[in-house]
Amino acid sequence: MQETQQEPLHWDSHRTNLNLTLIFSLVVAVIGIMGQPLLFVIGVGVAIYSWLTTPKQYLIYSDALVLVYGRPRVKSYPFQEIANLELLTLPIGDRLRVRMANGRRLMLLTKDTETFRAQLDEALAAFHGGQRGTDYDQETRSETPPQISNGVQPDVEPTPPTDIPSGEGTSKDDEVPY
Repeated sequence: MQETQQEPLHWDSHRTNLNLTLIFSLVVAVIGIMGQPLLFVIGVGVAIYSWLTTPKQYLIYSDALVLVYGRPRVKSYPFQEIANLELLTLPIGDRLRVRMANGRRLMLLTKDTETFRAQLDEALAAFHGGQRGTDYDQETRSETPPQISNGVQPDVEPTPPTDIPSGEGTSKDDEVPY
């Protein structure tokens, strides 16, 4: 992102305003103060972990998706690292899953999932100039086959990309909700 402060194109907050994990872990820490030092350490540890890993706000800029966690943690995901978006409809509610170009997945729990997805799709399309394939970072291949110096054109079949890491599947038939 640029150094100048720009306004986000769209923003949304986390689905729940109350972080119950943080509250319960602080209760455990208070109980630990009353005589169980191990409970205090565990409670404080879980509270810090929950504070630093539960997003508070999701921001869409013209070139990045930014997640604001508990202060001071803010994480930015540039659009060139985002492969595609998926809307998962689960019994516990809709979730937006962002697949990164390196195979990692990121789950977003926004209050208004449909609007956020539409805005993020629009921002991604504007960033990539309307060029969207299965992956945003794939190069477009030329349609003309290479020429050999003797003037004869070989019959060249296009080969599928082989840059998928071992053990990673494709998005085809992927029903896993994480």
